[in-house]
Amino acid sequence: MKTIPRDKRKLRSENTTLALHYQLEHSRVAARLEGMVLSDQDGFCLAASGDPEACQEVAARLPMIGRKVPEFEGILFSAESGWQIRMETIQVGGAELYLCAIGNQPDAERVMSRSEFGVRRILSRAA
Repeated sequence: MKTIPRDKRKLRSENTTLALHYQLEHSRVAARLEGMVLSDQDGFCLAASGDPEACQEVAARLPMIGRKVPEFEGILFSAESGWQIRMETIQVGGAELYLCAIGNQPDAERVMSRSEFGVRRILSRAA
């Protein structure tokens, strides 16, 4: 008897922005993170999940880090706060994007890998 693979995704959207949000939301909840952010090289938040203010501020600052190093794990300080982050630079369709997990996550590498796969899948479908 042949089994049909079951798609585990519960929330879907043909809208790219909403699909990216669902991807980041799933990763954030599963890993118990404070937030997940995808930003472009101008610091524009393309998609996020978590505290909107924290996500916007982190997204705006990711290009400053990403221009220096392709990966970063540490504390990102602001005037009023600081966040434990893990950021990775990813190339998608010739664009440099920054994927970032906000919060302390011992298995951050696995979380980032799964999120990156989902982001690439969604963006390749949109192209």
